[in-house]
Amino acid sequence: MLNRPTHLLLGLVLLLCRTAGAEIQPDFLMEVDPAIIPAPKVPVFKLDFKSLWMQALERPDADLQRMTAETIAQAHQTGVPDLIETVPLLEKILLTETSHLTARFAAARALISLDSRSSAAKLLEATQKYGSELRQLVEPVLAEWDFLPVRAVWIARLANSKTRPRDLILALRGLGQVHEESSLPALLKMTSDSILESHLRLEAATAAGMLVDQGLEGDAERFIKEPRLRQMIPRHCAVRLLHRHSSTQARQLLAELAGDAEPSIAAYALERLNAIDPALVLPLAEPALSNADVHVRTEGAIAYYRLPTTERIRSLAPLLADPHPKLRRLVCQEFVRLSENPDFLETIRDASKNVLAGDRWEGQEQAGLLFGALEYQPVAGRLIELLESTRPEVMISSGWALRKLAEPSSIPAMVDKIQRQTAARKLQGKEGIDEQVAHLFEACGRMRAKEAEPLMFEYVPKALIMGELSRGAAIWALGRLHEGAPDEKTGKALIDRVMDMGIYPPETERVKQQSIISLARIKAVEHLPAMRTLIAKETINRRIDLAIIWANEQLTGEVLPPPPIDLISPGNWFLTPLAPAETSAQ
Repeated sequence: MLNRPTHLLLGLVLLLCRTAGAEIQPDFLMEVDPAIIPAPKVPVFKLDFKSLWMQALERPDADLQRMTAETIAQAHQTGVPDLIETVPLLEKILLTETSHLTARFAAARALISLDSRSSAAKLLEATQKYGSELRQLVEPVLAEWDFLPVRAVWIARLANSKTRPRDLILALRGLGQVHEESSLPALLKMTSDSILESHLRLEAATAAGMLVDQGLEGDAERFIKEPRLRQMIPRHCAVRLLHRHSSTQARQLLAELAGDAEPSIAAYALERLNAIDPALVLPLAEPALSNADVHVRTEGAIAYYRLPTTERIRSLAPLLADPHPKLRRLVCQEFVRLSENPDFLETIRDASKNVLAGDRWEGQEQAGLLFGALEYQPVAGRLIELLESTRPEVMISSGWALRKLAEPSSIPAMVDKIQRQTAARKLQGKEGIDEQVAHLFEACGRMRAKEAEPLMFEYVPKALIMGELSRGAAIWALGRLHEGAPDEKTGKALIDRVMDMGIYPPETERVKQQSIISLARIKAVEHLPAMRTLIAKETINRRIDLAIIWANEQLTGEVLPPPPIDLISPGNWFLTPLAPAETSAQ
């Protein structure tokens, strides 16, 4: 039967591929208000790496060849130019009989990294001469490049009874990937061979299913009808043979397989039915949603949210509390999308309120994120209750959601929670406190909650125990509280943070940046000269420099030139040419 690790791996890949999307994540206002984003760093290549590395490749030392080839593969990814010129030397190492196996392997990997498709014939030759490990590296790439000569090698491998399993799997996967239909009879023969090892039969069935989109229904039906007392492998083969099929018969067979007691078979069949038409899954979706396997539940959910109705939305809502994080996050993000349709908005709210009121922390977290994204103020009372949760995920999501809701009636409870968390964090650190307090400070700043000002000031002095996020948010909020109105006390406290040059410990960049922004917001123009001395000293493209430029424009209207682009080294390679001696100005 299908071994458990293979089952889990197939399921994980299936789930990850189907759930990619805009997952809701708690963010911070201080990161985007104002939007201060450093320009990307630009690598500079002043030295001639290529010539030095080419010399190293020509040396006979195996370790030097290996390390150089590995460096070329890595350096090409960072943008070091002209490394394609090393290809002839790498090919020489690849095919020289006396090359050490590690140097040969590194040379092959470098050629692949360089996308040297002109080297495909030499790479294939090396795989035939120098062992299975090299084949494992090279042949999947030859399939990706669709290098035609390798197909004959793979087909011959299928006919050779002495082929080792790992090489046979390479051939099966390669033939499936390049859609070599001439191999179909051999693949079907392997799929039907009950003596063959199960994992090889599955690989053959998978490859066969990738080749054609019709004609394998009869083979699949034959496998399905095999006695149930036998292993489940025939049914696994059947569902894989139908990988691209969509005929009426294929749909009927897939529907039968979708009800299989083995979850990996059911999930595979449901996935194919969803790909053909989610309506085909609707009759199967309700039991799928209650299946013990997350992959089966996911396919039922996909059918419901692709073809939504109010009844189906109500059936999906309990999955906000699903034990599997990928599935509950998927349902949450789809509810946000579906809420754009006014026909579904009220149903989504009502159904999700029940989850928010429940006792499962998973549902509390996702429903909190959902209502925060929807900015639905009537749930503020429940979110205040959830601030007391012991689960960090719920602590954070409820704090973030309250900031998004900006419901004035929640201010006293938020201030009280900040006060208690401030006392608690001084005694013992706890996961989630820093993020929760930061969200609550941002909420208070957004609503101009003067009640929170004394607490905000507690977070201005340099104290690691108070948390970097909480301190940055408190300072950001102070700027919002006093926006447009100079305040000497606030200005003095914040300029001290900006000018703090201590190194035991150093003040954080986040705190300095938020202090600069808040000084500009409270019109503390008297502190601008001091801030400008910092940008005069620093020439790299830091957030602090950009914050000072922004503050200068806010306070004076003058637009300072941006700091120089941050030029970075292309990497610290094991072999680097000496920099030429700089000549003095004449």
